[in-house]
Amino acid sequence: MSIDKSILELEKLLPFLEIGNHKVSKAGIAWHLDHSLKVINSVCDDLKIVKSTKIKPTHSFIKSYVFLTGNIPRGKAKAPKQVVSTDNIIKETVEEQLILAKNNLTDMKKLPTKNYFSHPYFGMLSLKKSLRFLEIHTNHHLKIVNDILKNND
Repeated sequence: MSIDKSILELEKLLPFLEIGNHKVSKAGIAWHLDHSLKVINSVCDDLKIVKSTKIKPTHSFIKSYVFLTGNIPRGKAKAPKQVVSTDNIIKETVEEQLILAKNNLTDMKKLPTKNYFSHPYFGMLSLKKSLRFLEIHTNHHLKIVNDILKNND
């Protein structure tokens, strides 16, 4: 699913922020939405910074697996602190991040292709690969949220 469609899916989940299911995930829906939006906004902000360094390709099995399959294995990675909220997540904050993410994604598509994002596990990602990463990452969290909702009887 494209990042634009994923953003719309995140928006549809706003009424369910209070729902959680520890059998599926330690974190509730609010956390997954907040985290997904923080990642989108953080990556977009980083991409806007013009860098003079050439992209140095990094190769790893996990990076190849994730980009080839479009799947992030659950529970295998720890999110960096800057994209994890320690505060109580409220609807207004998520809504503000959603608006910012939509604007950032529009801006991102206008950036020079030479811009890149430095991922903590995957290394330097080109603009195109950064967009693909955002699609994969957001869809990963949407799958978890859908499992929370499906198993919340």
